Amino acid sequence: MIFKKALLATYKIFSSFYVFIFGRKKMQFFNDIVLSLALNAKGYKNYGSFKKTGEKNFINKINNDLFLCIDIGANVGKYTKLLLTETKSKIISFEPLPLAFKDLQKIEQDNPERLKVYNYAIGEKDETLELNYSNEKSEKASFLENLNELSFYDFKNNQKIKTKVYCLDTFFSNNPNLLSKNIDLVKIDTEGFEFEVLKGAKKMLEQNPPKYIQIEFNWHQLFKAQTIYNFSKFLHQYDLYQILPHGNDLIKINPSRPESNIFHLTNFVYIRKDISKF
Repeated sequence: MIFKKALLATYKIFSSFYVFIFGRKKMQFFNDIVLSLALNAKGYKNYGSFKKTGEKNFINKINNDLFLCIDIGANVGKYTKLLLTETKSKIISFEPLPLAFKDLQKIEQDNPERLKVYNYAIGEKDETLELNYSNEKSEKASFLENLNELSFYDFKNNQKIKTKVYCLDTFFSNNPNLLSKNIDLVKIDTEGFEFEVLKGAKKMLEQNPPKYIQIEFNWHQLFKAQTIYNFSKFLHQYDLYQILPHGNDLIKINPSRPESNIFHLTNFVYIRKDISKF
């Protein structure tokens, strides 16, 4: 207790000194650099290889728990390949872009006993929507219209394709034979459509909740006024964790804290409370 009080007192002195020096307008460029570095180390703006992002390490930690995985927004199948390589799980993958889906089909042909792929999107309800994309294998294809506001887009999603959308509840109702095992992992990377995917799986989440749900969280949610707090209220039976870069494990996150609701690219993992142990 004495040490904690001394540490807090030291921090307050240092904080006052720092603000006195660096709280000035001409020093904000330095604060921007420090903030950017801190965000990177905290797991934000976290992209690149699965080893760099920490996703490979995460899968390796839970591989013995995985028997059936769902990859939503699979694109050309990089994450699907990660699951095929690092686990013995069976996988169901969804990708709406036709040309990207062809690459996914090739992976299925090489792994017919473990992988099933479907050429449509997953969302909140069964409908047909226009998908915006820049090229036919784009990883950033999205149902959002205001993508030009995202500075990391150095191209325009100026092509459109009508896409069939199903909710997960409908899909598994129509394909009960695919649920020979409980779902262990759901990965959702749908460029701003993540919350819709979850809302379309309400029945599954209530009756047979997966062990792990990995979602990509990014600027898209800012423009849709969706916070990680909103996600966590919806996924109330789960604890929230963040994947740290370079395999540096997971860190438990309190979604009600303002600093947890940062709209930069990161991978969050929801772990069912009864097995939450990280």
